[in-house]
Amino acid sequence: MEAVPSLYRLIKLARVVLPLLIALVVVVFELALRSDQYDQTFWIHLGFYGLVGPLVTFMTLEWIALQVLERERAQQGLEQANRRLEAVGQVTRQALSAENLEDGLRKVAAQLAQAVGGAAQLTLEGVRASTPDFDPAREALRFELPGLEGVLEVQLPRRPTGEDLDFLSLLSSEVAGALGNVLSRTRDLLTLYEVDEALRAEANLDKILERLLDRILSWASAEEGAVLLLDEENLLKSQVRRGLDLPSYAFLPEGVWQGALEAPTFVHEDLLALPLREQEPVGVLVVKAEGENLRQKLPFLRFLAAQVTLVVRNAQAYLRAEELALGEERNRIAREIHDGIAQALAFMALKLDLAERLLKSDPERALAEIAVVKETLRSQIREVRRSIFALRPIDLERYGFLESVRRYANAFAEQAGFRVRLELPEQLQLSPASELVFFRVLQETLTNAAKHARPSLVHVRLSPLGERGAKLEIRDNGKGFTQDQKAGGLGGFGLTQMRERVEARGGQFAVVSEVGSGTTVRAELPY
Repeated sequence: MEAVPSLYRLIKLARVVLPLLIALVVVVFELALRSDQYDQTFWIHLGFYGLVGPLVTFMTLEWIALQVLERERAQQGLEQANRRLEAVGQVTRQALSAENLEDGLRKVAAQLAQAVGGAAQLTLEGVRASTPDFDPAREALRFELPGLEGVLEVQLPRRPTGEDLDFLSLLSSEVAGALGNVLSRTRDLLTLYEVDEALRAEANLDKILERLLDRILSWASAEEGAVLLLDEENLLKSQVRRGLDLPSYAFLPEGVWQGALEAPTFVHEDLLALPLREQEPVGVLVVKAEGENLRQKLPFLRFLAAQVTLVVRNAQAYLRAEELALGEERNRIAREIHDGIAQALAFMALKLDLAERLLKSDPERALAEIAVVKETLRSQIREVRRSIFALRPIDLERYGFLESVRRYANAFAEQAGFRVRLELPEQLQLSPASELVFFRVLQETLTNAAKHARPSLVHVRLSPLGERGAKLEIRDNGKGFTQDQKAGGLGGFGLTQMRERVEARGGQFAVVSEVGSGTTVRAELPY
């Protein structure tokens, strides 16, 4: 389909045609009116109307054509500006819809290429994205992204005009703003991820707080900060600190510090204190940076302070649980000494008294009783050694979880007198808390097997379950037991205590046993 001529072209055509038509009409009219008289008046009329009329028409149409041309140019400029504004808007929308920095660069590069009608490549923070038709060997227009360590490169199919360069310069500024938001959002998500990772490892409070504080300071572009916690006497004391000049001793929270336990408070113009509290305050997070920067980042800092509070609460609860577990362990040891070693000693004392009385009257029976005492004594010595070995601490951090399991299982089996078969993965991703629970289940199950099942072989299998965590299965070929016997508790925590510890971590625990067919203990834990 042929393009419709613009109004300017039509007027330009009329500017040529109409004066000629007017001149022709005038000549025809004058000749027809005075067909027999060609005097001076005739030629004056013919010259005036045949020249002045077309000339006036030509000048009028020329003026109209210039006005139409200016209007069309203005309209074209407006349409081009609207298209460029739409391109800027599309770039911003694509950046806002990005899930991460790489996705944002890819979407923005594609939108830029569409806007300029060429190829584009973006580089930011070491991440690069380009359209398929971008040729690294070709020369490209380079524009720095203001405020960011990045570059926009564009390859046009034509020689760039001044307007193209101005537009691309403006576009690079808009791209920098949009990608700055993507980069900030990506850093926020990364911070949240690292905070979430720390929440899963609640065993060592100081190390967790050090990691969290370093991440928060990095995110907030701050160099100094601290976490202060309330002690049993409600005094504030620095738990971890990075460069701040704060008292090393515990102090009474007064004035601004008292207010900081309730709401975010600027201790100084560039020193922000945020409360760590749930129902009750647990401490204060302190960050030192430029004041306006802290005010802009205050909402997210408050959220991070809430996460730090959760970390502290989890760690404190974990430590209390460990204290309770130690108390239970002490009670178990006391109960085992009373029910096991103490009774065995009493039994041997009675047997020795009996042997002493029978020594003269019935030497053979006396020797038999002494043999029973010797066998009982050897059994108790083995039991004491096994108990001492089970109580010996294992340094999980030094050897790592899998190596500690291997060392402990092999050493325990050697002490208890049975063989152990291990099936362990090459690597396993678990939080320290889950590793500790698995290790306690292993200790307790092996102790129960040695004490009650008397197996010749114990099979230990540890299987990773991907993001779901891992599963520990311990199977022996010992005597087994019935469901009625289970209620008595089989040493250590007993089955009930093991189940409670596993389920407290969100896991699953099961025991399957039959008399004469051995026992299988299964524990499954999340990360």
